[in-house]
Amino acid sequence: MMSSLAKIFLFLSVLLAAAAAQAQITTSRVNVRVTGARCGELRNVFLVINNRDLEDHWIKLDPAGTCRWTTDLGESGTVSPALSHFSLRFDSGRTDCHRAAANEQLVVAELEFPCCRQDTLRNVRVTTDPPMPVSYLRDVRPFAESRTGAVRCIERGSFAGGTGAIRHTQFTGEDVFLQLGMSTPKIVMPGLLLDDVVVDDGPLVMTRDDVVYRLTVQRAKGKGRSAPTLSSNAISIDVKKLGELKLRSAEIEVLK
Repeated sequence: MMSSLAKIFLFLSVLLAAAAAQAQITTSRVNVRVTGARCGELRNVFLVINNRDLEDHWIKLDPAGTCRWTTDLGESGTVSPALSHFSLRFDSGRTDCHRAAANEQLVVAELEFPCCRQDTLRNVRVTTDPPMPVSYLRDVRPFAESRTGAVRCIERGSFAGGTGAIRHTQFTGEDVFLQLGMSTPKIVMPGLLLDDVVVDDGPLVMTRDDVVYRLTVQRAKGKGRSAPTLSSNAISIDVKKLGELKLRSAEIEVLK
């Protein structure tokens, strides 16, 4: 008879072996299933892989049956189901981020997302004067509808010419941070929280002083994944940085 300790060791060995096998699988093929009563209404479904949110990097999915889609990344590369994470964009919104399951027999990454959030969908355009690099972070929390597989993630993008759009935002499920003057987004510097400043009734034009004030308020409230502080050093850093950029204004507009 196998002892209890031996049984536990064998069970753990099987789990570790399975995890190691999954981590070694890489594939260019991804299958997506969306659950929920409204999944059949989804149109123009795109896949975002490993935080690369800028629209040029979205992968268009091909319909593969009711509430199912697929893609072969081909020359775009391969993904590891155990190490990568994914989210969807579609006409009426977005999903949270999920890890994929590895189908070892078919050598395919399999994803399942719940459908769908009813929150307001916004495409937000940012324009700076003068033109300067702009980056953004999307801090996405697991949605309440997700039972398994959901992970928190920070998606990111940038546009070099001083203007660009952050598409399919749903602020109740994510925090969107704007980083002015940065050609590459930096997670350690969250930036201006757009959730608190976006308006739906026309463009919002913020001067350099307006931006500095908003960043100060964020610190006071402890937003932006940083401890609350009103220190003069923290404020002066923003003033100096934006001054060096010679920022006159940033216009933020919800696209209709």
